[in-house]
Amino acid sequence: MTDGATARAANRRAGAVLSQRLGGLLRRRRKHRSPAREAVIWGYRLLLDRDPESEAVVEAAMRFPSPEAFVRALVTSTEFRNRGMIGGRQMEPFAAPLEVAWEVDRGAMDELLAHIAASWERLGEERPHWSVLAGPEHLPENMTPARRSEFYEGGRYDLQLLLATLARVGRDPAEFATVFEFGCGVGRVTSHLCRMFNAVIACDISSRHLALARATLAERGLGNVVLRQAGIADFGMSEPYDLWFNRLVLQHNPPPLIAAIISRGLSLLRSRGLAVFQVPVYLSGYRFAIDEYRAARAGFGPFEMHALPQTAVLAIAAAAGCRLCEVREDDSAGDPWISQVFTFEKT
Repeated sequence: MTDGATARAANRRAGAVLSQRLGGLLRRRRKHRSPAREAVIWGYRLLLDRDPESEAVVEAAMRFPSPEAFVRALVTSTEFRNRGMIGGRQMEPFAAPLEVAWEVDRGAMDELLAHIAASWERLGEERPHWSVLAGPEHLPENMTPARRSEFYEGGRYDLQLLLATLARVGRDPAEFATVFEFGCGVGRVTSHLCRMFNAVIACDISSRHLALARATLAERGLGNVVLRQAGIADFGMSEPYDLWFNRLVLQHNPPPLIAAIISRGLSLLRSRGLAVFQVPVYLSGYRFAIDEYRAARAGFGPFEMHALPQTAVLAIAAAAGCRLCEVREDDSAGDPWISQVFTFEKT
């Protein structure tokens, strides 16, 4: 290992330790209580190596629904990633299997979707941009024109990730006439997809998010996109396409919904079409049972975080007639989740 690689690895280990220790300190406070002022300041100092830029930012951070949500926002921020303090986590070689009941009956599926839809409609009304990138700078009162511009420009990162993936699996973007973006939110990534591909279909579960996406795309003069609302019948996916893409979306759904969405997304791929998507596959101690979920979901706060085991993802893909082209670990879900990006081809 080179000196530079050794330093980067050490930085990532240090970053993981810092985030875990800070999370532990904050969790000693009463569960679900918002972080205190002192915790916010020390969170910035320990994880970003600086003080918060203003009193308004401190006050905004104190409104996070829980200390865990605040820590997650810091360690998944672009600023923290650019410090080289954390990289894609790797699953321990002796990790225990997860108990995840990802197949449920239709009634339970409809119930889950209705619950998630209500949560995201509320977020779309109250803090739409924050719901996409949960930093205090994206709360409504802090979204200046400059920050709004920076927010949407940041969607280019997802396009670059997608293009890099296509290059690694030997495919040209020109091969994909129609791209489907699942979970488009307010159109942060959609606008960049529209400039690269001929036709884009984008869907979201929240009508408020879609309204903002529609306004943003019109403002940018982008007309090669169709926006749809995800519903119970087909999750907004009703016709074939060539490329299916999403990131930072599936993780906010319970495992049965993640599985059903992936299954539907893969089923509509045309021959030789690709699916590129990110999903957490492991968290030590994570489990999902529908009755336990019903009893606990009121305490989850605005964001739910879930995982679907890799074995389930691979089984769903096989049933849809898809072959695995690539799987890589990434840090999209934040520490301590194990997150992976899958690339499948329809055979």
